[in-house]
Amino acid sequence: MRQFHRIAAVLLLLSGAGALAQERQPADLLFETPHWQTAVAGTELVYHYQRSTPIEPALGPSFDDRIRLTLEAGASDAKRTVKVQMFSDGRRLPAGPFEDVEGNPVIVLFLEHHLIDLAKILKANPRYLKNAIRAGLREKAVMTPETATVRGRSVEVTRIETRPFLDDSHKDRMRGLESLTYTFVTSDQVPGAILSIEARATAADGAELLRETLTYEPSSS
Repeated sequence: MRQFHRIAAVLLLLSGAGALAQERQPADLLFETPHWQTAVAGTELVYHYQRSTPIEPALGPSFDDRIRLTLEAGASDAKRTVKVQMFSDGRRLPAGPFEDVEGNPVIVLFLEHHLIDLAKILKANPRYLKNAIRAGLREKAVMTPETATVRGRSVEVTRIETRPFLDDSHKDRMRGLESLTYTFVTSDQVPGAILSIEARATAADGAELLRETLTYEPSSS
């Protein structure tokens, strides 16, 4: 569990503390903004996780599962203590609880799981990969306002997208995964604020190599 908190602490350094709301950067929105405005204590948030690849021998198995968060009251109205069920029994991973947090830890859970797998696939130092994503969010991310439909109603969302490995000096060792694009869709109108997360890599001809997604399931919460 210390790994989850370490990656969160590192990514928190991306944001400029005290920044004005209108000057928020991508990392501010993901890691420095309270996420529980519409998620009261007692709420269960369910996220559908999907991993798919056509080359499983090289990149690992494809599978579908779920991550479930149970919210309990925190030390203040803006905070929650979050209990985690990370995947179902056959794939269950230890995670949480996260005590008195303002941000949704599902971001950290997704990124940490992704980075552990990516480091194994590439035989790379996970810290190097983590720092590349950190720099990508700080220097290369694009934020776009959009709308999405949730439970039949239109909500305002922000799409954050970055491609941190595209110009990496070691991209020749990444077996095509230098194309990884990370997309986060957030909205303060959605309980827990995170609507979806995606990490997707494609070959030069457009064929998909790897896709990992996490999607909020409103009908389950």
